[in-house]
Amino acid sequence: MKITFHGAAKEVGRSCIEINNKYLLDAGLKICEEGSEYPTELFLDGIQAVFLSHAHLDHTGALPLFNHDGLHCNIFCTKATRELTKILLKDSLHIALLETRHPGYGEDNIFNVLDYMKFVRYNKINKFGNMRFVFLDAGHIPGSASVLLEIDGKSVLYTGDINHNETFLLNGLNYNVKNVDVMITEATYGDRNHPNRSKQKKQFINMIKECLRNDGSVLIPAFAVGRAQEIILMLARENIRAPIYLDGMAKKVSNLFLDLRQYVKSEKSLRNALRKVKYIKSWKQRKEIIKRKGIFITTSGMLDGGPIMDYMKYLYHDPKNCILLTGYQAEGSNGRLLLEEGAVFIDGMRLRWRGYVQKFDFSAHSGRKELVKFIKNVNPKVLIINHCDEEAGESIKNEFKNKKVFLPHLDETIDL
Repeated sequence: MKITFHGAAKEVGRSCIEINNKYLLDAGLKICEEGSEYPTELFLDGIQAVFLSHAHLDHTGALPLFNHDGLHCNIFCTKATRELTKILLKDSLHIALLETRHPGYGEDNIFNVLDYMKFVRYNKINKFGNMRFVFLDAGHIPGSASVLLEIDGKSVLYTGDINHNETFLLNGLNYNVKNVDVMITEATYGDRNHPNRSKQKKQFINMIKECLRNDGSVLIPAFAVGRAQEIILMLARENIRAPIYLDGMAKKVSNLFLDLRQYVKSEKSLRNALRKVKYIKSWKQRKEIIKRKGIFITTSGMLDGGPIMDYMKYLYHDPKNCILLTGYQAEGSNGRLLLEEGAVFIDGMRLRWRGYVQKFDFSAHSGRKELVKFIKNVNPKVLIINHCDEEAGESIKNEFKNKKVFLPHLDETIDL
């Protein structure tokens, strides 16, 4: 068995793993300051099937380009992954064209990709050619899956992105696989644990209440898929007497989750929580409500585009306002600049944010403690670590010196 890493090797982004020159596990892109980086040194002619772990662009964003370059095969995924991928790919193309960056493919390639997608249910054994595979609930975002494959008599567990912790939106990873031949695991947080989630939530709510008491507005940048809905569910449980507004792509995603009720912990709780939220439906409406005091949840989560730019433009100068970051802020992002230097770029101008800033950890990835325990439970004969920076990968590798462990570099082929 030959396993080649065309991305996400000692990096987070552009996940794309090739097995035996026949199968791909994910096909993502990596967003960087210069634009997008795609999987490298990949020949598509012999690819017979793609297995998607979930919809995030670092796992699906290369599919339209691959289709343009000759990928024409079944793409296996859950129904939620297909519907979310449709939203994210169309939005990615729209943004690229707005920024006059042509990504090398068109909208027709997106629709081709969607047509190739075949729905897979959790825990059901599927056959393709002479192989078998099962999708398992990974607990990361709605529809996310780990993929267990049986190829040439060998078992391979590809974790995708995983989260063991229960949240307001999801139950967390839900499967128990043991003694596989090969385990390919993410290790995004392989070198650190997450802070106590309940304490983070309490501090988050207290900060919102304090800002509102001081007659300020609360700006919450949030990832559209998963994080925005988690925040809405969190706020619904609190007695906060202030209007809550939802803007950006998170509106469409939230409505989609109500239709895909089997992929969330409680469709009823989410529906009730969304009833307490006011959707911003137009730029004109945004201009009006931004003058009022309230809680504004909007995209993008790293402050690099979307409606968040309009809110920052209006709110940046008032020290009574606050921004509460709820997720990872990549190097080079506006969010990272805000954390490190207290400034943001708005319409090409570098402006100082005069209000309060704090980052909270509501990660949808397992921390080091959960990863180590999980790997020990799976007990693979061969462990392969990806989807992490080198330090995080080395930390997990050093934990399992008694095993055959690989931390591959980009385009490395592991011959088992």
